[in-house]
Amino acid sequence: MPSYQPITALLTEEELALQDAVRRFMVEQVEPITPEMERRGEPPRALFRQLGELGFLGSFLPEDYGGGGASIATRAIISEETARVNAGLDISLFADVILFARALSTYGTHEQKLKYLVPVLRGEKVGAMAITETKGGSNALGARTQAQRAGADYVINGAKTFITNAPIADFILVLTRTSGAEREVEGGTWFIVERGTPGLATGQPLEKLGMRSSPTGEVFLSDVRVGAEQVLGEVGQGFHYLLRALDVERVLEGASTIGIAQACLDVAGRYALDREVFGKPIAQYQLIQEKIAAMESGIELSRTMLYRLLRAVDRGERVTREAAILKLYSSQMALQAASDAVQILGGYGYMEENKVARFFRDAKHHEIGAGTSEIMKVVISREALRRLD
Repeated sequence: MPSYQPITALLTEEELALQDAVRRFMVEQVEPITPEMERRGEPPRALFRQLGELGFLGSFLPEDYGGGGASIATRAIISEETARVNAGLDISLFADVILFARALSTYGTHEQKLKYLVPVLRGEKVGAMAITETKGGSNALGARTQAQRAGADYVINGAKTFITNAPIADFILVLTRTSGAEREVEGGTWFIVERGTPGLATGQPLEKLGMRSSPTGEVFLSDVRVGAEQVLGEVGQGFHYLLRALDVERVLEGASTIGIAQACLDVAGRYALDREVFGKPIAQYQLIQEKIAAMESGIELSRTMLYRLLRAVDRGERVTREAAILKLYSSQMALQAASDAVQILGGYGYMEENKVARFFRDAKHHEIGAGTSEIMKVVISREALRRLD
């Protein structure tokens, strides 16, 4: 069934048709295999290929390299409907498409796009982006992974952790420091490193609280030699690229949080209508209605802001403050929606066999990934005070 869109002006007719197609695919093809994905800890490769064939991977990327050439809102539509069924799969697609493919599309050479972007958008290869380090976390500028010139090549040494898709990625974008001191925005450089390159290794998938359909792991680089043709963009500009991308990444995380919250409302609302206590459906009790109303309101506010920001991104506008507000609000909203869904279902909601237990575990991720809630508050307050200065 298609997502409810009370304000159809949020989406064009073509985008609404895409939404319906993605929703049908997720319900018919992904939902049945979600338990197996959760057990295996990764999506099947065949699913990436299916998504590529349907145009669900590169919908907003250039047609010349296998994309759909549509608005970036199409990525949000696909993300929301994916997360509504399996948020872990959505996180893997986020790393594959938003982190890896979008960076290649933005900064890659024609040759790099043919070699790396095209197979990713076809679903034949999987991408990842390696930023976080054990001493880093929110301090992305503190990267200690180093790349040094060695003749015409570069040699990379370092380690990354909490990297989505690391255990299955064919191509990994690795952020290194090639010059400058820690915390300096100058001196960062991105390298495209292929699995199988001598000195590159990935650890076993990490055991996570949630997002279990998405593999997360460590990346180890020991004297990894890469050619200059594997530099993405300009040497020394990597941190600038990272900072420019953050706003869009945070906006698009809002699509995933909305998807999780909508899934919570779908399940909890139907249960409240069917479950009878003291002779009447629990949906008729005001404390249940309060929870349903909070979910509906939070979803509506988040969804409206999401698409407003995506249109602004398409126009080239800066959305740093608004992106942080959306991520902070929608991630907290999704976690509360998941908590309320568990509460509405009671003992059934506490059982792992029920989907809302997974929703609860998955929702917590979004208060951490792409900038913690605490960092979002720093960004919002900084932007607010800047206007007053």
